[in-house]
Amino acid sequence: APYALGSLLMILRVRTPSGGTLKLRVEPSLAFDAFLTQAAAEAGLPSAACSLSLNRKESLSPAAGTPLSQVGLAGGDLLYLLSSEPGSGGAATAAPPPAAAAPVAAP
Repeated sequence: APYALGSLLMILRVRTPSGGTLKLRVEPSLAFDAFLTQAAAEAGLPSAACSLSLNRKESLSPAAGTPLSQVGLAGGDLLYLLSSEPGSGGAATAAPPPAAAAPVAAP
């Protein structure tokens, strides 16, 4: 069938830290970490500073190489791209840097 290949692809939507939405066509067998790299690249962010979440709070962290289908993702799902990159708009998801303790002079 001429459309057999297309039926193997699924579209996942990714909300970027800046508020945009990406629609990525991927194979369910694509590794989750490869999908994260692709989504981060589309958003113009380094993948090392990014994670994906279904609820904007808890990052998905399957083992490296886990296919999207085994993560429980299905076509049409909306994921949130969280970034700790400064100025990405997603900085609120990153822990703030620890405050430097001011030395206290002894009397």
